[in-house]
Amino acid sequence: MEFEEVKKGLAGVIVDDTAIASTDSSGTLIYRGYVAEELAERSTFEEVAHLVVYGHLPNKKERLKFSNLLSRNSRVAPNIDKIMGLLPRNAPAIDVLRSIVSMMPLNENEDDGKLLEIAAKMPRIMSDWHRLSKGSLPLRSTDGTYAERFYYLLTGSKNKSDARLLEELLILYMEHEFNASTFTLRVAASTLTDPQAAMTAALAAIKGPLHGGANAEILDYLLQMKSTSEARRYVDAKLRKKEKIMGFGHRIYKNKDPRAQYLKERLRVFAAAKGAEKLYDIATAIEDEMWKMKNIPANMDFYAAICLYLMGIDSSFNTPIFAASRSFGWTAHYLEQVSNNKLIRPSSRYIGPVGMHL
Repeated sequence: MEFEEVKKGLAGVIVDDTAIASTDSSGTLIYRGYVAEELAERSTFEEVAHLVVYGHLPNKKERLKFSNLLSRNSRVAPNIDKIMGLLPRNAPAIDVLRSIVSMMPLNENEDDGKLLEIAAKMPRIMSDWHRLSKGSLPLRSTDGTYAERFYYLLTGSKNKSDARLLEELLILYMEHEFNASTFTLRVAASTLTDPQAAMTAALAAIKGPLHGGANAEILDYLLQMKSTSEARRYVDAKLRKKEKIMGFGHRIYKNKDPRAQYLKERLRVFAAAKGAEKLYDIATAIEDEMWKMKNIPANMDFYAAICLYLMGIDSSFNTPIFAASRSFGWTAHYLEQVSNNKLIRPSSRYIGPVGMHL
């Protein structure tokens, strides 16, 4: 049997076809042919999620049906809160989300329904866990759009302008071709495991600091900065030590992450409305210095973390928010994988000892 060697980490290797999302030759992210930033600016979360999962923007009837499915599945069974009560109070929210998703009962019958039911429940799981770990009672309202409901469950506020920015952010996080968590889900799906198990696998992969876990660490250094000059000195010092600065660099985007630039402009206006112009200036100073010194662009996580902070969303939610949004992309990839399936089983080159005997 002949083997073909590929780059470590599968960098630049095409492993399959997909009709869901891609980046074009200019680095523009597209969902089913539509530019992601245009969708974020002009569409609702439900419309884009329907597009990603089913391949087309919904008409009025389809939009209502899809929204109703998410709404009716936005609650969790009472015994889930009881299970949460048995978990360590200091457990990371992403760990709790993964554990609950792996075991919770589902009501939908078809694969797409099961996947969307899991995705619909994620905001409630996150909210209930956060409040339970703080000794507060769960929030029970499920009114409004998906984004409005999500924002309320995260903050207890019904501020529609903040919820709209969260909606845009969620749309931009929804899908990004064969990223680590999506590929993990597709490997699991290729074994023909059930949707719940595949989602659990994806949630395990998204936690890592080289993937979804990066956005939770950005505020750790950003909020310590007192001025733009201090921010530039921080970058210079980190680079001299050859240390990584979270929120910068991307396997795909070498010149700019279009999602980051979209959020940067939204943040400029949002920060001014919140009286946080200084934080915006510090962030852009860090971005400018990184580009000047290393030609490394800010990625979406960098500006997303600041947006979420100014929305009043606890930073422990950052990775779970990413996961909740990406779960709709995972849904599309699970369905695409099983519709034309072949077990994903690469080979390896053995470099260990041989000829060993007892």
